[in-house]
Amino acid sequence: MVDLLQVVVDEAAKAAATSAVGAVSTASRNVVSLLKERLGTTKSGKDALSRRALAAARADKEWADRLIEAVSVLHEENASTATAGIENFRNHLAILADPPRTGLKLIVGAAGSGKTELARQLADRVQEDFPSGRVEVPLGRYRDGDEFDAAAVKRYVLREFGIPHGEIPADDEQLDRQFLAVLVTRSFVVILDDVELAAEPALFTRFRTSLVLATASVYSRELKTCDPAAIELRGLDVEGARELLADFCGKVRLTDEPVETDRLVDLCDRMPLALREVGVTLAGRAGEARPVATLLDEYRDTGVVDVEGVIQDSLRRTFARLSDAAVEACAVLAEHPGGFFTRATATAMTGDAKVIDELIAAQLTYQAGDWYSLTILAGQYARTLPAEREAGFDRLLAYVRDTAVAADFRENPQRLRTYVVPSKRDWDLRVDHIDWLEAHRSLIGELVKLACLRRRYKESLQLAGAFEALVNKRGYWREFVDISDWAVKAVEADEDAKPAQLARALMMRGKARYIARWFPAALEDLDRAAKILSGPAAGFAESRWRKLRASLAEFRGRFHEERADLLAHRNAGEAEIQRELAEAERHLRAACALSTELADGPALAIHPRMLANVLIKSGRPQEAIAVLGTMAAAGRNQARVEMVYANAYLALGDLAGARARFGSAWNQLAAQRATQYVWELRELQARLMTAEGDPGAIDVWGRLAYDATRIGHPRADRYFSALESSSSDRRP
Repeated sequence: MVDLLQVVVDEAAKAAATSAVGAVSTASRNVVSLLKERLGTTKSGKDALSRRALAAARADKEWADRLIEAVSVLHEENASTATAGIENFRNHLAILADPPRTGLKLIVGAAGSGKTELARQLADRVQEDFPSGRVEVPLGRYRDGDEFDAAAVKRYVLREFGIPHGEIPADDEQLDRQFLAVLVTRSFVVILDDVELAAEPALFTRFRTSLVLATASVYSRELKTCDPAAIELRGLDVEGARELLADFCGKVRLTDEPVETDRLVDLCDRMPLALREVGVTLAGRAGEARPVATLLDEYRDTGVVDVEGVIQDSLRRTFARLSDAAVEACAVLAEHPGGFFTRATATAMTGDAKVIDELIAAQLTYQAGDWYSLTILAGQYARTLPAEREAGFDRLLAYVRDTAVAADFRENPQRLRTYVVPSKRDWDLRVDHIDWLEAHRSLIGELVKLACLRRRYKESLQLAGAFEALVNKRGYWREFVDISDWAVKAVEADEDAKPAQLARALMMRGKARYIARWFPAALEDLDRAAKILSGPAAGFAESRWRKLRASLAEFRGRFHEERADLLAHRNAGEAEIQRELAEAERHLRAACALSTELADGPALAIHPRMLANVLIKSGRPQEAIAVLGTMAAAGRNQARVEMVYANAYLALGDLAGARARFGSAWNQLAAQRATQYVWELRELQARLMTAEGDPGAIDVWGRLAYDATRIGHPRADRYFSALESSSSDRRP
């Protein structure tokens, strides 16, 4: 576990370092002032300043608390764009009159009692005290039984604070450090919806300068230890209940029947969910002489005497007004993987393009961007209805599989694949194919798992294989760890699977694991794949079998390079780092040799570049240039080759050659809008300017350090070391 106080003083030291080069704000000046007050000077290097500040903070709790307060607003301009979605009705006026402003506050109540809405209104009342905005986390998405995916929650929150997905680490250690660094430098409100476990709010209660509002349906003994004085809800205020009913009853005039309206509100126990359903029922009776009284009479005649009866009656009436096709579609969509669907996936699953509009008109859905979901009550009711659910799942699986594979082929028709390619693989949608994969990544992940569980092994592998196109283009390695795990399970369970398919699935899972820094598990996968590929090419063309061997050699080389990078990050011994780099070189030379024998153009545009990069890290830039001279590349890979050339020339001291190659890479990547390489380019620019003796280098390093700190980027420490070195070089 990363030490929170250590992160606080590290961020304070970074603020002091960046303020020295002009990247300064009022919040930064406040932090520097506190450091000077306690330590006397901030002129020492960042690491030394951090050590001194940590010792002072542990010795003086009052000063530490003041430092935490100051650090918490360092990046207040990074307010979350998440909206509260506040409804315009009165909700528990006494609570709103004196809202909580610190720590954790639990809001407990039955489903439909307005817990989430109250949390949003409380957040709205105190928002001016929290300059970094608010984040709302739907915890149910990240829980599977008693298993809680804390890493997924951290990634979600970081994205809500504007951190680009590509800058969020895949491995747990760096993810935790970034999460702490980002949240400790922001003062915010977080709404945790549907808390069940104490570990869930504990992710955020460490940040004392922020407010945590958490909703729960069950006030368990575990949660009582978190907040012994929780807000317990049983219904709205009378006036608020009337207003909410009026929001949903359309043209029905409640003021014409005040006594009956109050009776109806009481029958609903003033529960928001029940009031919404009754309002929808009343809206359909607009034009009747006394709609509220008539509805109450019908409730009496049919035995509806409580809130549960009101809700069930309303749902029954709503579904009775739907067409048979819409009822069937709703029952099918209630089982849509992940709970959210687009018009296209709803059409595929139901086989009817028109029913979604009928469900929307009946107020049985809510919308989030281009995605829809059934309301909680509609979904619960629809699951009790008969429907051809298996057929609906099969239609959805076929549609998403066909579209994902078409996107994969649109990206690169020559890519090495081992999955069975379906007949339809032409991209015919108007949206960008990679954008489509990215938007549907959660659905694809769910379908890979469900297809495997339903013994649809071929489709599970097809979806996992197509997902590689998104991974290669935009990352999402953390998501791919789970997807590739199900792919391995699918191929292991499939009696008809070929050895090549298992080898490929193991290789991809191994790669996902070492990117996530899970090295022992990754090595196990790569070793299993190597054992398979050392045998005969059963059911697979010999040339493709050898391409798989070359790909495995590439992955093993990158495995050792990643381990070397991690060792360097941890300041391990040089001999240990060089051993890993030597292994990386050995495997990448094998990959190059196999690709040369096969005359595999796509591989020969990648493998030598990877080898050259390792040679530079090993201190042999001249050999790297020789390797680069043997290859031909195009597109984005050509720009990557230019970057490796620039690094090699820089290592040799050929600054003119490095500058020319850097300029070429910069122009190509800018033209291609390949933003995933921005950090490497900016770092290369700073190193080149430093080597050229350009006094502007310190400003480039300072901006890099500041930007990296602002988003908790794992390279921040590297940039501060370079910044301090550049600053010392400029001192007389």
